[in-house]
Amino acid sequence: MKSLTRRQFGKTVASGIGAISAYRNGTGLIQLTTLISYPGQQREHSLENKFGISLTVNTKEGFYTIRYGGERWLGKGLASVLENERWYRSAELKYPNASANVRPEGRLLLAEVKTGQSSDSLGNYNFIELGWNVPNSTTGVVTGFRLYSDGPWLVLVQKFPHGFKDYASGNWIVPSVVFPQFLSAFDDRNDLHLWTSGGMFTHRFGYGNAASLGGTVDLLLLADADHKALILSPYANYLVATQQCAPVAAVNESNPSKGAINCGIEGLVEEIPVGFEHSHILVAGVGIGRTFRSWGAALLQRAGKKIPSKYTGDTLKYPVYWDDYGSYYRQHGFKEEGYKTYEDIILGVAEDSRKHGLRIGAYQVQDMDQLHVQEGLFEPRQNLFPHGLAWLREKLGVPLEAYYCWLTPKGRYAKQFPHFTTPSGPTPRAGMGDVYYTLDYWRHTANKIATWGDTLLQHDFLSVYEGDPVMMAGIDRMDTYFKNMAKALQEKHFTMQYCMQLPRNIMESTENPIVVSVQGSWDHHLPTPEQDDDPYVWRHLIFTSAFYGAVGIWPSRDNIQTVADPNGFEDLLLANLLGGEIQLGHRIGECNFDLVRKTYREGDALILKADHPIVPLDRCYLEGCAVGYTISERNGQKWFYVLSLPRAGFLRAFSVSDLGVGDRRALYNFDTRRVSIIEASMLIQLNREAKHEYLVAAPLLPNGMAVIGDAEKFVTMAEKRIASVEATAKEVRVGVVSNQEWNPVTVGYSRQQPAGVEAGDTRLDAVSSLDELKATKAGWFWDQQTSLWHVKVDFAGVANMETKVFSIR
Repeated sequence: MKSLTRRQFGKTVASGIGAISAYRNGTGLIQLTTLISYPGQQREHSLENKFGISLTVNTKEGFYTIRYGGERWLGKGLASVLENERWYRSAELKYPNASANVRPEGRLLLAEVKTGQSSDSLGNYNFIELGWNVPNSTTGVVTGFRLYSDGPWLVLVQKFPHGFKDYASGNWIVPSVVFPQFLSAFDDRNDLHLWTSGGMFTHRFGYGNAASLGGTVDLLLLADADHKALILSPYANYLVATQQCAPVAAVNESNPSKGAINCGIEGLVEEIPVGFEHSHILVAGVGIGRTFRSWGAALLQRAGKKIPSKYTGDTLKYPVYWDDYGSYYRQHGFKEEGYKTYEDIILGVAEDSRKHGLRIGAYQVQDMDQLHVQEGLFEPRQNLFPHGLAWLREKLGVPLEAYYCWLTPKGRYAKQFPHFTTPSGPTPRAGMGDVYYTLDYWRHTANKIATWGDTLLQHDFLSVYEGDPVMMAGIDRMDTYFKNMAKALQEKHFTMQYCMQLPRNIMESTENPIVVSVQGSWDHHLPTPEQDDDPYVWRHLIFTSAFYGAVGIWPSRDNIQTVADPNGFEDLLLANLLGGEIQLGHRIGECNFDLVRKTYREGDALILKADHPIVPLDRCYLEGCAVGYTISERNGQKWFYVLSLPRAGFLRAFSVSDLGVGDRRALYNFDTRRVSIIEASMLIQLNREAKHEYLVAAPLLPNGMAVIGDAEKFVTMAEKRIASVEATAKEVRVGVVSNQEWNPVTVGYSRQQPAGVEAGDTRLDAVSSLDELKATKAGWFWDQQTSLWHVKVDFAGVANMETKVFSIR
């Protein structure tokens, strides 16, 4: 079999080509024949909260209905159980199975109804629980609803009080206990916009009813034209959970459902243990981005994980050098004229960077081709590193980043450590090889990479797990693998980055305390006239960044060559706005250091970042456009950074109100260096022919001025450069951070010439031009043509980073 690079693998997944395993007489939704009633008992139970979510459970019919804002978004709900190749449902249905070769269907027996109140990490909730039995069987399940009082959350729970032997359906996309399960029909909303993520490689849009997207929808976003939104996802057991949009045959055209949403534990799990619980969560909100954040907060709150700092470790503080597929030296055999070995080349990269004032925070030089993974060994190639990685780390003076992927089976570790042997296939691209899961193995590995000088471990090829019949057969096999890995790495103070991740890995990251970032896009190769993946990847990054950021992950753009790549400016700008690693992959002598300098501050090379990863405008979920934004916030005021990438998805115009604010703004164009004052509802026209448009929307302060920030940097108002902004009706006070190596110029807007500028007790001199200001140590200049003021404060004699405040009137 021909091996695929990550990039080729991703393009294959994106095109919809793949394999799905068969299962034993697996069925869709089938007609039930038995009706059981309970005379004299309450037939209907209801819950409702102040966030507009309501629930009605009809125990006689076996259906439940969830409404948001009084409307049914998801369809009728039910529960289904597959036992001995026969489906049992909570309700009697009129939807025939698409297959003729199925056993007669049956109906679940309702044994018990419980209602009450309780609380957990999300707060207080009211609950309804229904106990179901399979006729003539000892199998029983409990399906429950928890509607929260203090947040827009509905959690749907499966309980297995007696476990479930022989659970497997034979197909991972067919849970043997399906709950929640929704059938869309004519009387449900069919004007919804849908979005789902496929992880690193894909994302998909849809329109219609809730089941309009076919296939795996492990995170399903529904939104209407008013930007009201629902998100449905697993809420536990992420590595074995699944959500599927499955086709349904229609009995006639009077009510053709055509689709169902099926949720539960994937169908390769062999047995569910006694007392096991599983859940999915439904989150509602007004504003798509706001609903995403509410959803992410619920997952983080459940796990007790806090969002890691955007400056966690040197890999997130400073630009890094990243030599993987697509980067210059990986694509040229790790060779360079005039250099004897690969380790010499890396030392040459470091020296080139130092000469140009660039601090590289870490080096990722241990990708798959720099290791012996094909021999089943997690060891560096000696011909590339003749002195060893520890020697290289010492010479560089900065950390390395480790890389891990699935190891070819029957390596030397197999006799030393317990492992699962998975089906043979080209490892790591199409097989998991020998999966070493014990804490002893991971402590052994953590000790080893610590001696190499690594501080972060990237785990690649995570998507290969999905569908693996060995690793998916155990309810906790992969969970044990990740937890032991995290524990061992945390003991050595490592952080982690995921790569080739699926949505299940992103959700599982909330339970992994050391995951801080993900590789947001597949291997980045230089674009050619025949093939340019960048527009697809740009839009994908903007949308999935909202998903990643919601659960506290800082995503990265794969390696960037700032000279050789004609899209280098856009790649670097987007990487900066994502907030994750800024990964450089250039050849010695072929780095645009002036461009890279726009991402960091002089003096210590700390990357200047926004407060959150970039996210799409809400309207882009409806229109498919690639316009994203992020913010910097000071004293309750917000500065917005808006990026339009027309080749990735054109939007004709937007307004400040699309950013969620209703005030007048100073709109600064980063490329033209011009400012305009706009009302919140005013349309801002965008240019279809531009490669990019980058805008800063600054608040107008009480004295009519606006602060734009350090306009030489992409993130002009990053708190590590502009520490504070305080305003009165008479003046604006701005705190600027720097040291003696650089006197930055702060830019702002004023309709008329300011009366003066003071820094501490010193009145700064006005100069006659911007060039004159750049040539002096301190002063200020107001440009009558642009209405922009420029202030420069002197940091002479300041050894460490310090904040100096100037006031402008």
